[in-house]
Amino acid sequence: MSLEKFESLYEKFLQIILFVMMIALAIVVLAGVTFRFSGHALVWYDEVASVQLAWITYYGSAYAALKGSHIGVPSILKAFPLPLRKVFFILSKIVVYGFLILLAYYGFLVLTLIKGETLVTLEWVPQTFVQSVIPIGSVLFIIAETIRIPKDYKQNVLQIKDETDREELI
Repeated sequence: MSLEKFESLYEKFLQIILFVMMIALAIVVLAGVTFRFSGHALVWYDEVASVQLAWITYYGSAYAALKGSHIGVPSILKAFPLPLRKVFFILSKIVVYGFLILLAYYGFLVLTLIKGETLVTLEWVPQTFVQSVIPIGSVLFIIAETIRIPKDYKQNVLQIKDETDREELI
């Protein structure tokens, strides 16, 4: 399978998950507001909506990484000569991967520490399920960053523009 095909499938996978999660969040919030307005507040909706928002954030971050939409300063990298651009590009990837690997590792470690705990309002939902988004999101982010390497190298190090690139605002 080519990298382009894998990227397309991965993007579709993330889009579907994000779409489902956002619809679910909208339903939970709408139900919570409706029930609260009727005088029969749902005790669990606040906690569930917070968890859903956190999950959307992690999955959305992976999607943003796949699209190259995270905050960056490519103009600084582009100001250096080619040999230095290569070095800084590699260093930046090492820092990003290092952070994500640590996040995944400690996220998994947290799962072992909270084993047996549950949500306060929904005691049948384990905290390990809720917090599993940290290592899962980190791995999804690593996959997205890995897929982006050829594009980022081409654009930021070699300074070759794609026809699909957006113009930089700054």
